[in-house]
Amino acid sequence: MNNSALLELSRKLSFDVAGIVIDDVALALEMPLTYFEKYKDRLDERCINEPVEELAWICLVDVLLEHQLAFEIDWKESGLYVCDVVDELLDRKKLASIDWEEFESEPYNEMPTDEFLNHVAKKLREAAVSLAYMDIDSDSYVLITVPTADIDEIKRLAEEAEVVINDSF
Repeated sequence: MNNSALLELSRKLSFDVAGIVIDDVALALEMPLTYFEKYKDRLDERCINEPVEELAWICLVDVLLEHQLAFEIDWKESGLYVCDVVDELLDRKKLASIDWEEFESEPYNEMPTDEFLNHVAKKLREAAVSLAYMDIDSDSYVLITVPTADIDEIKRLAEEAEVVINDSF
């Protein structure tokens, strides 16, 4: 894992809580055992019983979740619940509001989650916002929203850090 790329990625995703996010990720990178002991309960929920190689990545995901800068949904969620989640992410970062009325129709409610998320992502791109997910090798999506102008750099930093952020579902 490229520590400097992960720290820069952390800064880019941290919006208004950069100090908290950077401090946690740096702790996980530099003193994994200390981080593990401090957040043992949180990590236990992910079935992590000891410091693992991906600890700093999981740390970044968890601290973003804690500060409502990311939202984890099950792989089989769809419909307006996903739209509500995205609304919360947009509101938290003071990004454009979206009218989801077209997504209330029957075909959207029956779609598999990945297909539905692609439709949501397309709608967001019209407002210059990218919907992406942080891959934690789980049966869930950790969703984030970022200005479309930033998504290529965020994906580049993720690749450099040897983690995955993807805007295709």
